[in-house]
Amino acid sequence: MPDIRLLLFSLYMLSGCLFCAHAQERRSPALAVKTNLLFDAALMPNLEVELPLGRRWSVNGECMFPWWTFSGNQYCQQILSGGAEARCWLGNRRRRLPLSGHFLGFYAGGGKYDLQWLKEGYQGEFFIASGVSYGYCRHIGRNFNLEFSLGIGVLRTYYRHYHMTDGYRTLLWQNNGHYTWIGPTKAKISLVWLLNRKAKKGGAR
Repeated sequence: MPDIRLLLFSLYMLSGCLFCAHAQERRSPALAVKTNLLFDAALMPNLEVELPLGRRWSVNGECMFPWWTFSGNQYCQQILSGGAEARCWLGNRRRRLPLSGHFLGFYAGGGKYDLQWLKEGYQGEFFIASGVSYGYCRHIGRNFNLEFSLGIGVLRTYYRHYHMTDGYRTLLWQNNGHYTWIGPTKAKISLVWLLNRKAKKGGAR
């Protein structure tokens, strides 16, 4: 009889440990902070923030802000841009961690730029882009994900073409115009840092 009691007590303690572990696993992120590693590799600082809205939906905001001039004004990479994306996470959300798995999205954004290579450059007072995206986000650590996504849509910009003279001190305007691109307008391999809510006792949210 004592052996049976010991066995029942051991099962009770084991079930309690499993329940507590399950409660920890079900902690949901309050916010996700991200950076696109592709842009980082190209010396283009960027930042994203994603806010989950329930199990299936989320809103993602992003900005990019490289503002570099190299080699005595011979090269210029100046971009200020921002955008937003609404995402629908696919599959059975009760079986997946929040902000993980496959998703479909709709995005829109815009900004301005000044890109120069040696003596030729293009300056854009604005550009706008919008389209649909598909992505996959994989859990790689306790508070980290790795996200892959591709967006296809339309990009429209108004630009001014210029030529540098006088030791890169004077801009000579050559022509201006509009340009429209239909196709891939964004690509991401993003490192995601999850900021989790604390789980309440008993696993309730």
